[in-house]
Amino acid sequence: MAQITEVTGDIQPSRPHASFCDNTGLEILADCLGISPETTRLHSPLWTPDTKMLNLCGTLVARDFLQFSYRRFSPKALSMSAHHRALWQVRQLPICTETWEYLEDLCPNPSCRRRQIWRRTAGIELCDYCAEPLARGLATPVPEGLRDGLEKLVGLIHHESDRRRITRRHLPPGLAELSGGHLLELACVLAPVVDRRLTSLSNSKSLCLDSARDFIVPALAATWSFLAGWPGAIEQHVAEKLNRGNNDKGGSTRKAFYKVICDYNAPRLSPAVQKVLSELADRCRTARSRGLSIVEMTKLTGADRPTLLKMRKAGKLPYFLALDGIRLQVLVNREAVAAMLTLNKPRLRLVHAAEMLGMPTYAIRELAHLGLLTAASVPPGRGDYLQLAICRDSLEAFRGKLSHLLSQSPEKHPIRLAEAMRGIGGRPKPWARVLKAIADGDLLASAVDGDAPLAQRIMIRSEKVLSLERFQHTGGMNWSSCMVTKTDLAEIMNISPPHFSRHSEFLLGPGPAFREVTMDIARQLARSYITTSEMSRKLRLYRRAVGNFARIHGVKPQASGLFSRTEAERLIPGLLVS
Repeated sequence: MAQITEVTGDIQPSRPHASFCDNTGLEILADCLGISPETTRLHSPLWTPDTKMLNLCGTLVARDFLQFSYRRFSPKALSMSAHHRALWQVRQLPICTETWEYLEDLCPNPSCRRRQIWRRTAGIELCDYCAEPLARGLATPVPEGLRDGLEKLVGLIHHESDRRRITRRHLPPGLAELSGGHLLELACVLAPVVDRRLTSLSNSKSLCLDSARDFIVPALAATWSFLAGWPGAIEQHVAEKLNRGNNDKGGSTRKAFYKVICDYNAPRLSPAVQKVLSELADRCRTARSRGLSIVEMTKLTGADRPTLLKMRKAGKLPYFLALDGIRLQVLVNREAVAAMLTLNKPRLRLVHAAEMLGMPTYAIRELAHLGLLTAASVPPGRGDYLQLAICRDSLEAFRGKLSHLLSQSPEKHPIRLAEAMRGIGGRPKPWARVLKAIADGDLLASAVDGDAPLAQRIMIRSEKVLSLERFQHTGGMNWSSCMVTKTDLAEIMNISPPHFSRHSEFLLGPGPAFREVTMDIARQLARSYITTSEMSRKLRLYRRAVGNFARIHGVKPQASGLFSRTEAERLIPGLLVS
């Protein structure tokens, strides 16, 4: 090399290395070596006019990305061909894509183990100090999971133009204007988002191979997905990390990404990379108008905040990343939850609607099924999702309509509807169908004055109207998934709610005082047992005389005040009249 540089005319002691000759020196060097000037120009790390970038086999890369002070090598690659690969000079990618092993920089001889420098160009496969064949070294293989991303990154700056062209096909239009060196620079800028420990390592000129192998190479391999899916891929990555709320050992993803988008105009970055990061920062800022935070959703939908958080973490709510002032946060897509926002209307829980009308909860369900009341969606986390809610406006409108019709009745009727309902046993009461008949004008009724709920003040002409066909049980309502309260069960079985506690353990078994049962169980219990009060009303006997009357007919009580309905209806005449 000294002889070659002497031929070029640089004979002073301070003459530059041949690798850093100018264009004139490269032409003389090409003539001396008997090769074309284009070839020497391709392999020479020429400076750009601003001295910030160097040529790497036809691709401009940042000057800090190339390692010249010492040389690194792949033992297996040297055994295949004893020449130094230019890609081995890239400081942040200490790998060989020919052999897929990490590069080494120490002599394999245990007695030497010195770092390799550039003492000779002839015999590049030998140690600079002891002449030990470097091919005898043992290198660590690159994990298979990292190879695809690393191959794409190396393809951006590969010396073969075909490899560079094929790799760039995977890039989105937003990165089409960036050169391979700028894309590699962008990948290094984004690597701390994967592992924040790279903030102080990736640009270090004293970077050791162990740190690169353990931290930098895995993070850079992961950045290829960011480039291929730019810019949505990195936003989705950060949003998923923030959504899960995990603090990985690599540090805070939020802080790393915030530093990336806030330092987009750092002097150390090239203008092309600054422009791309500036567009990313603007995109994150404008995204704020497209989404809602969980706090805002809680206020607008009335849902439970922890439940919305769980839904977002489970992926049930579509989310994205946004920059709100100086804070990065995960927002829920406003368009995706528009239906949930419009359904947030004043509503009443099922039990409250039942109390307002003075009837059991299953009757409210049936009124909603018949279209007389409007069901409202229950916001997530607000009670059991199987429960029903009623729009307050529809309930008030239906109650007002009934009150108006009942007040227009020209005559006062003698029988209270609630008392007539107690004469029906073995099944749920037809509250909903009766009220529908009154609202449609098919059943004449009136109402007495008082503070009781409306259904408890309705008066009818005779109990016999309840035996009409239209008030009998119909199969149009599906009760399989409906729940009823213990008060509803007491009403179905004609037991006074204050007295139901005497029969609760016998009918439902031991359990808490406040619980719900399915309608199927309630109907089964109603068909299985008949109470003393129902028998008293149907037989027109005093309640105390019902027990003796049943024993005379051979009907034994199953529990205090409860008899077998099948046995009682078979042995006692008069129970099947209604």
